[in-house]
Amino acid sequence: MFYKNFKTVTYCVAGWVNRVNEEQLRKDADFFQKYVKLDKIYLETYRDEFASKEKIEMFKRVMKDYGIEVSGGITTVTPNLNETDKKRQRLFNTFCYCNEPMRAHLKEISEYTASLFDEFIIDDFFFTQCMCEDCIREKGNKTWKEFRLAKMLEVSENLIIKPAKKINPNINIIIKYPNWRESFQETGYNPGQQREIFDSIYTGTETRHGAQQDQHLPRYLSYSLMRYFENVAPGRNGGGWFDPFDCDRIDTYLEQAYLTAFSKPKEIMMFCWPALAGNKRATPLGFMYDKLDAVLERLGEPQGLKVYIPFDSQGDDHIEDFLGMAGIPMEPVCDFPEFGISGAGVPSFNAFNNSVLVTAASLADSKIADKLKRFVKAGGHAIATSSFMISALEKYPEITDLTSVRYTGRHLSADEFQYKVSSQIWRNYIKSREVIEFPLLEHRNNASWSLVNAGHGEYHESILCYDTYGKGRFTVLTLPDMPSKIYNIPAPVLTAIREELEVSGIWIDCESGVSLFTYDNKTFGLYCYTWDGCAPVDFNIHIRGEIKRLARIPESDTPNPWKSKPIEPLYTKSLGSHYTGSSIPTTLEAKTKENDVSQESIPDVVSEPESDKDAALAPDSADTAIGNGETASGKKVIEPCETVFAIRMTPGDFDFFEIVE
Repeated sequence: MFYKNFKTVTYCVAGWVNRVNEEQLRKDADFFQKYVKLDKIYLETYRDEFASKEKIEMFKRVMKDYGIEVSGGITTVTPNLNETDKKRQRLFNTFCYCNEPMRAHLKEISEYTASLFDEFIIDDFFFTQCMCEDCIREKGNKTWKEFRLAKMLEVSENLIIKPAKKINPNINIIIKYPNWRESFQETGYNPGQQREIFDSIYTGTETRHGAQQDQHLPRYLSYSLMRYFENVAPGRNGGGWFDPFDCDRIDTYLEQAYLTAFSKPKEIMMFCWPALAGNKRATPLGFMYDKLDAVLERLGEPQGLKVYIPFDSQGDDHIEDFLGMAGIPMEPVCDFPEFGISGAGVPSFNAFNNSVLVTAASLADSKIADKLKRFVKAGGHAIATSSFMISALEKYPEITDLTSVRYTGRHLSADEFQYKVSSQIWRNYIKSREVIEFPLLEHRNNASWSLVNAGHGEYHESILCYDTYGKGRFTVLTLPDMPSKIYNIPAPVLTAIREELEVSGIWIDCESGVSLFTYDNKTFGLYCYTWDGCAPVDFNIHIRGEIKRLARIPESDTPNPWKSKPIEPLYTKSLGSHYTGSSIPTTLEAKTKENDVSQESIPDVVSEPESDKDAALAPDSADTAIGNGETASGKKVIEPCETVFAIRMTPGDFDFFEIVE
């Protein structure tokens, strides 16, 4: 491996394999090893045509000279095999799996590939949208979703895995999942069951240009989808796969590589050899991979707010990515989390383990209301999007046990916002640059408590409010009708939302366009996206607890004189009774254990709303903390605080830090 923390790999498509000569192949290989440093290629045996054995053997011989590992690949697209196939309207030439000649053809492809390699990957055309007469007849009374999920599971087992393993029992078979997760169930992708039969999986992290192609994928997906599939098959997610297509600028292409790397993949796949050989977009990769490798060496496991996305679900599409683009670290999961317990029956303060965001996709779980009630009652913090609430109130009316929030069926036009953060006593007001449309969800005052309001003139309604239930907290986050309008919410309002949703004790104070990546070893990173007309961004980083400094993680062995110095704090501020965050920082939890402070002496994660002003104006009592140690009566109390740092970032740059306590 050229790099310590990941392999760099590319893919060679069958048609090009058949047509390239050895001289050109070596010329291309020289280019890659100069600018990228390849560890491995996936050599395709079939994509509309078979790659010949002679060409495959030539590739293996040449790659051996360069020290490049070779595995196989299959793309399940085929031309018409006979005249009757002309009646099938197949998107991208994907197979009709109800057609016996095509089924036999796929089995032959799998056997051929297994005879040549000990590992192969299936590109993300392994789906079906065929609705020919044969498919309609075999579907019967099932829905297309039911039929295709069952059909592609059967095809995976009987036409790919069993034939290949009969030829080569030791073969490792990888299924690559595309970037359109919300549509899997409608085309037969079935990760909930396919993960049990395939040896490994792989993740499509292509985001390309968010507005100039039909998928409209926020760039944060290159990170979040990797994390989702790591949770789908822990330890068996082989890597992230992106391409140069529809990338209008080099940074658009490189961002896919950066965000894939921030998720800590085993492999970084750059599709594909003929598209990248001689391409200027590839020339910075090796330089940037050296920097990424140095940073990844120091990072722990990624963490973020868990987003519950059950298998075969759809709704609030990519909302986790829009929030990620706005600076909220996300961790999509396929299983609803259980409230964490640490020690001898003591509830854990770890907000990462005990917080969850539910979206419209979560409604695919028929037991979601009961799961939420158990989770919150035990002490968890659940956040629900407005889309979740609108449908849940109709589909699962028992959700009203958790909140007074109701949907009116009307819309809220807002250009004025009222917000409050935990370090402040009073609320602040700000106007947005444009009117933003929200669904109008009402709450009953003092039954639920609002943290952020939005509206115009004399009518405002909450867009962030919470209820207490049992030992925990249930928060409703109302999001704009158009998800990308999240980016247009004023920076201080976004900051109030970030603080409420943070689970690592870290949040940022800026407009959207900066992503925060948090890890479990007191490290974190920032990436500033490139936009049309972008400029350097100055903002603050807030960290719960008393922090001495931030040490930049070096990107190379040669210190950068402008980046080698640690960042000193602007200030550390006690939060006192104004603490409203959803997490107790690691430092506070550690000090609690070290000083044998009772849990009861730590301020509740749910503040008393109306007590904020009273606490600020009331005289000190006998048990008011003196500093951060003992009360006048001798009782140990640790008061929550936050430390604030200032930073400037240039679009297209990333910075990673270690927290020094």
